[in-house]
Amino acid sequence: MHVTMSKMSVRATYALDEETARRIKRLAREWGVSQAEVIRRSVERAAAKETAAPLTPADVIAHYAREPMPRTKSETKRLVTAMRRLRHDDDVRRGRGD
Repeated sequence: MHVTMSKMSVRATYALDEETARRIKRLAREWGVSQAEVIRRSVERAAAKETAAPLTPADVIAHYAREPMPRTKSETKRLVTAMRRLRHDDDVRRGRGD
């Protein structure tokens, strides 16, 4: 899906908040590409999502088998822990938990 252009014809300057700039730099390091390439890929993916059909669980698994995860392992662990805590609290509230 990704198309690489040999010569860029439009140069642009954008003002970004610090967190977005850090994320772009981090992704560039992780993906081994330039910051401009991170932005091109991100715009391409966002545009593709506008017209894409809803993903199935199998589509999501296949996607992340090919592409970098959207969060670090530690962020994922924190998210999983938080979700487990929420499910447990909900079970307790409904009288089904320990």
